[in-house]
Amino acid sequence: MGGYQDVQRLAPMAVLGAFRRDPLELFADVARAPAGIAETSAFGRRMVFITHPDHVVHVLRDNHRNYTKDAPVYRVARPFLGDGLTVSPGGEEWLRRRRLVQPAFGRSTVEDAARVTEECLAEVAGRWATTDTVDASAEMSALSMRFACRILFGTELTAEAAALVEDLRLICDHVANFLARPFPPLAVPTPANLRFRAAMRRVRATVAELVADPRTELISRLTADGGSTREQVTDEVLGLFFAGHETLGHTLAWCWQLLAGHPAAAARLHAELDDVLGDRRPASADLPRLVYTRQVVDEAMRLYPVVWIMMRRAVGDDTIGGHRIGAGSLVTWSPYAGNRHPDVWQRPDDFWPERFADEAGRGAAYHRNSVVPFGLGPRACPGSNLATIQACLTVATLARHVRGTPPPGAAVAPVPSITLRPAGPVPLHLAGG
Repeated sequence: MGGYQDVQRLAPMAVLGAFRRDPLELFADVARAPAGIAETSAFGRRMVFITHPDHVVHVLRDNHRNYTKDAPVYRVARPFLGDGLTVSPGGEEWLRRRRLVQPAFGRSTVEDAARVTEECLAEVAGRWATTDTVDASAEMSALSMRFACRILFGTELTAEAAALVEDLRLICDHVANFLARPFPPLAVPTPANLRFRAAMRRVRATVAELVADPRTELISRLTADGGSTREQVTDEVLGLFFAGHETLGHTLAWCWQLLAGHPAAAARLHAELDDVLGDRRPASADLPRLVYTRQVVDEAMRLYPVVWIMMRRAVGDDTIGGHRIGAGSLVTWSPYAGNRHPDVWQRPDDFWPERFADEAGRGAAYHRNSVVPFGLGPRACPGSNLATIQACLTVATLARHVRGTPPPGAAVAPVPSITLRPAGPVPLHLAGG
């Protein structure tokens, strides 16, 4: 490629307007540019848009030491998430806390969590088998909330769960709206800001109360660490709770929406489950043989990555795709656009789960890091293995009992809040499987 002068330049006000109207299309427009890289000015800095998976791998893994999370998309979230692993800029304190958290996602914890997942799913499957219609989005949100509460906190939050879901939704939407319209500041007591801060207080108070009475290895480990204050432990657990509930719930909602709209893929899934399981209920030990089930989950995460926007700040000068990245520049990208890159994927907008086993589904630029739903490099999500097990178990268990078809006109658009969620209900007509 050429030099820095070849980068597509975007007018700041045009970018702001496009981000407000349709941020997913903004990133798609950059991906269609010859170099797949563009620049503008934002937040008082030069901002560089990248789209190709190779460029993302460079930032997250190959030269990760040059890129920090000290960037607006994470700073805006810190009033809620504090300074936990999810939004921490990095450095020695981040590394120390990462080493505390990582062992809590070891084999024994994952096995226990899989058992909890199976128990929760058995109850949902029984109810779905006698139900005509459900909102898959609401159902999966409630289910992922239950997973997170039992696995992280060792308890049920039956009474508080609905309120927590609503507060988390309000917080996510407010942060996303502020990124698009960063005025007035969050500290100004507007009605919207006051609702945001009240929701934050309620969620943090609930988590802090659970941290004060640790019932799981993870919280006990963090609480026992002499280098962490109670507030820091709350930050850490809140980040894990948010990630575990919000991302898994939306991913599962997209799985059901896609399967309901693609009966051939649903039929292939059911055939695999019949072949591998017979009349048995699936368990985590069955997952290595449920190849197509995993491909369904992977394809849903490719098409609708819940973490749809990422950002880093360059510490020093660098070069990406032949283009200079100056120190202090903000580098941003959208997995939603990158996961549909035409150089990487054949039929990039199609739901085609078997593409992961069929070279016909991949372009010449495909490599195993073309989809990184849990991040990459040292900052990859520590709970990625558990999240994948939960998603696959959920699809396999519920598909054994129900077959969903969407009501007429039920196409659901994505909403790019802090996470990428369905714009409204995901209605499914159910029939006993």
